[in-house]
Amino acid sequence: PMSVFIRAYLRASTDGQDAQRTRASLDQFVSERGLAVCTYYAENESGARLDRPMLFRLMDDSQPGDILLVEDVDRLSRLTAGDWEKLKSLMRERQVRMVAVNVPTT
Repeated sequence: PMSVFIRAYLRASTDGQDAQRTRASLDQFVSERGLAVCTYYAENESGARLDRPMLFRLMDDSQPGDILLVEDVDRLSRLTAGDWEKLKSLMRERQVRMVAVNVPTT
């Protein structure tokens, strides 16, 4: 079977505690499916800003078919419509799929 490479993105608006709590929920989500997170990308940045170094490092590191795992879509985006479209376009270009733990159908 083809292996799935899962990259977890943790964004906390404030301190690192929020990101670590999120990490536990992401780990549980993937382990329940017999999978594992390969790499974690964590940062404290506003969700309203597209300019997030770790998010772009994740996108740069990604290969086609990788999964971008987030706790909730709002961890990834509280962006303006234009910036959200830019991010979605980058994900399509990189052929990265997003999965949100709180919305498993994403």
